[in-house]
Amino acid sequence: MKTNIFSKLLTTYLVIILITLLVVGLFLTQLFQTYFYDARERELSLKGRQVSEIFSNMILGLQDPRISDDLLFALRRFMDADVHLMPKDMLLLASSAGFDETGLRLTDDELGQVLNGQVVSKRSFHHETREQMLTVVVPIFAMNDVWGGIFLIAPLTGISATVAQVRNMIAYAALAATILAMIVGFYMSKSISQPLQLMNRAALEVAGGNYQQQVEVASLDEVGQLARTFNYMSSTLQQTVEALSHEKAKLENIMLSMNEGVLAVDRQGQVILANPQAKLLLQSMEKDFTGREIHSLLQNEAMSELYRQVIITSETASAEYHLSDGKILFLQIAPLRRADRTWGAVGILQDVTEVRRLEQMRRDFVANVSHELRTPMTSIQGFVEALLDGLAEDKESQNRYLNIILDETVRLNSLVNDLLDLSQLEARQVSWPMEEVAVRPLFEQVAAKFQPQLERQNLTLEIKVDGDLPAVLGNKDRIQQVLINLLGNAVSFTPAGGKITLAAVPAAEMVRLSVSDTGVGIPPEEQEKIWGRFHKVDKARTRRFGGTGLGLSIVKQIVETHGGTVGLESVPGQGSTFHLTLNKA
Repeated sequence: MKTNIFSKLLTTYLVIILITLLVVGLFLTQLFQTYFYDARERELSLKGRQVSEIFSNMILGLQDPRISDDLLFALRRFMDADVHLMPKDMLLLASSAGFDETGLRLTDDELGQVLNGQVVSKRSFHHETREQMLTVVVPIFAMNDVWGGIFLIAPLTGISATVAQVRNMIAYAALAATILAMIVGFYMSKSISQPLQLMNRAALEVAGGNYQQQVEVASLDEVGQLARTFNYMSSTLQQTVEALSHEKAKLENIMLSMNEGVLAVDRQGQVILANPQAKLLLQSMEKDFTGREIHSLLQNEAMSELYRQVIITSETASAEYHLSDGKILFLQIAPLRRADRTWGAVGILQDVTEVRRLEQMRRDFVANVSHELRTPMTSIQGFVEALLDGLAEDKESQNRYLNIILDETVRLNSLVNDLLDLSQLEARQVSWPMEEVAVRPLFEQVAAKFQPQLERQNLTLEIKVDGDLPAVLGNKDRIQQVLINLLGNAVSFTPAGGKITLAAVPAAEMVRLSVSDTGVGIPPEEQEKIWGRFHKVDKARTRRFGGTGLGLSIVKQIVETHGGTVGLESVPGQGSTFHLTLNKA
């Protein structure tokens, strides 16, 4: 059953008042009853002593005995009590059973007290009248001896009625006091409970996120102080929550803008925080990691073991992991401490796949450059030393050595120039004038440069360009460089009797140029790698034809600088098609 402070206060007031009135009523009833009984007893005792003196005088002959009966009759009416005169011989029988119903019976102790000259009073119940009786026995002295006793027996009906009236008055007063107390208690309880109810509703609003709640302060007592404290708490809490929300928003923005994944766990290994990048790195489709076990999210068991190690040792740890999909993740974990106790750990996940690939490319680049430079420089050094040592004595040998040195120097110079061009292209440090370039004349110019080589290797070159093909927008010299590189590769890797095709077709807002051959083709596993620097499918054949492995890298950078794309389609043993797209003029 639901109770509130209002009903509790009102009930408490009423219970206290009722208990107080009950105790007071019982006390007053008992007080009045005792007072009336004692007053009646004192009255009978006093009158009994006076009557005892009269009978003592009569016994001693000092008073006419004829007036005794009239005196007893008058005393009965005057004192509203039965008066019985009992000589000593009858008095001695007052303790026997025959006196039970008369109200004159005494106990042995009471009889002894009367015989010793003491007044005895007692209360008894009359069986015939069914009333309470008050009996007072006063001894009669004659010649310093107890001659007998006077029994004064009075009903207590009047006293009981008076006590009943007093009890009724107390009951009526208690009822009136209760009603008044209920009215006063109602308003007092209301004055206490109503502000508390208002504060309760305001507290529920605050719990729901409305921190602007204020309670009216209507008093200066403890309830008023509580209201002021609540208002202060509400305003302070609003400021605190706003500060926390601001900090939370900053943290969330930082977490969202991070390229690294953040994954925090508690001491039991359950996730308590994860940003979207962590879910992306772990390739999980779940929207919320919170509450998940860390080992169920990480692909590598060693990663979850590293979390457990950091929590146990409270020391920072890091490691690099190679996943089954080829991705490389770097995980750095730091412990979360509170009061010198580690309660969790937070890990930073970084995808270092591209970094490691670039590092490997850098190492390969250095190795390839070193290798490509060493070969011509070794040749140049060897032949120069031969000339200096006089090994070429005749003019013909000297000319042959010098021609070899010249070829290697040209090759070395070409390699350096290609490296410089590639570096500038990758750094976007070039600025070319753009113009409209007609495709067919450009194809014919490039083909003319390779005509002697085509005839020497017995290769057929075909140009396919529609008459209405629009011109492209670009730098003519750079586009020509691209076509020369592609056509040079086609000539180098196409056997005698093969065919090479230069074609151009429109493609939406672009123009698609292609160089096709019927050469040896490129294996599928090499097709994605050929655009890298110094990558050679057949290193021995490439070196024989003077290739540096930078041509296709330069082609890719030039086309992309023009806003186009490059691609390759090749079948080993059947030939290859290199294609690129350029913007229409």
